[in-house]
Amino acid sequence: MSKFRLLHIGLDDTDSKDGMCTTYVGAVVVDRLREMGVKIFDYPRLIRLNPNWVLKTRGNCAISIEVETRAELIPKIKQIVFETVEQLAELDHETTNPGVAFLEGGDIPEELKTYSKKVIQDIVTIDEAENLAKRIGAEVFKFKIGRGIVGALAAIGEELKQDKTYELVAYRVPNNRGTKRKIDRESVFKMNELTYPSTFDNIDLATGEIRITPHTPCPILYGIRAENPQTAVKAHNIVKALEPIERWVIYKTNQATDEHIRDARISKVQAERSFMVRGEVCKKPRIIRGGHVIFRIRDESGGIDCAAYEPTRKFRETVMKLTVGDVIKAYGGVKQKPSLPLTINLEKIEVIKLSPVLEKVNPVCSLCGKRMKSAGKRKGFMCKHCKLKLPKEAVRFEEMPRLITLGVYEVPPRARRHLAKPLIRLSPQVW
Repeated sequence: MSKFRLLHIGLDDTDSKDGMCTTYVGAVVVDRLREMGVKIFDYPRLIRLNPNWVLKTRGNCAISIEVETRAELIPKIKQIVFETVEQLAELDHETTNPGVAFLEGGDIPEELKTYSKKVIQDIVTIDEAENLAKRIGAEVFKFKIGRGIVGALAAIGEELKQDKTYELVAYRVPNNRGTKRKIDRESVFKMNELTYPSTFDNIDLATGEIRITPHTPCPILYGIRAENPQTAVKAHNIVKALEPIERWVIYKTNQATDEHIRDARISKVQAERSFMVRGEVCKKPRIIRGGHVIFRIRDESGGIDCAAYEPTRKFRETVMKLTVGDVIKAYGGVKQKPSLPLTINLEKIEVIKLSPVLEKVNPVCSLCGKRMKSAGKRKGFMCKHCKLKLPKEAVRFEEMPRLITLGVYEVPPRARRHLAKPLIRLSPQVW
């Protein structure tokens, strides 16, 4: 009797700005393998990678599929994967450089797990991926320059042991791709009402914008993010598509987990990565051209600018309530632009300590109890009713109520990155 083996399949970089989607390629591979009787072990995984890397793909995700199969079927399985990538990937596009990876065996090497974390949080080269593959006995195959092997290996190595969510992705028939997506709007609101918070980021309540449909010419009709597969299916059954659905798949994913975030002192912050830094506000928030809000924080190692950009809408109003002396944790990605300092593109903030805000107030007349008026520049104060006079040193300082409280504040769904963990998923113990 033939021996069964576990085979891990990873693939990445099949899309372009003009179309396609690596999740669709993965879904087709899954269906084709099932058609030939191959057992898919657990849900396929959708792993979002470093969202700040300058060479990231449009969707910035890699796919892994784990199958259990007889040894003699492995060559056929690999052939199906290759043929699917060749058929569907945007190979004519200059920046599309697919990669495929295979790893046999049940246990994921620790070195590969460490590598996966690095790809999600840092920058990894093609050479690093190839050298790792040799050391752990993985096979990697490159289309064109094959940058996709970096993510393909990372998707295999991320087992989602710490945190995970699920996404049910429904795909359009080919003839409809590139046209306006047709979904019954009210059904999405109904779905949100019946499944939230077990599903999340379905709509942006502030704008009424539906968030389950992308705005690119990719094959996706909609994607529903959920805490478990059962709720994802329930939500899918509530949403009314007004166009045919070619196929759908449920992915296990690191979306909405904050896996891209690293804790760091400000001096250790680097461009093209994401961080959480704790610091004291040292420059008050100000509005700059374009409606963006900028302020600066510092710790014992240095200072860095933080930005709430215009698309974050009301989150900017929250940020404007900060003042010098407040202590916060700032979460976000860092991009460096020519001639500009490093800046954290805020995804959320935690306000840890509020600094007292004092305001000068005129003294109260001791005779009539009314607020005294200024007697003129450097002339002190005078009560217009009682004519009582006091020197300018009689000015008082009163602590003003703050318009912000301690707690965590996040950008709205419309501005949220795939990996950013929304507050609805945060337990009190996290903070």
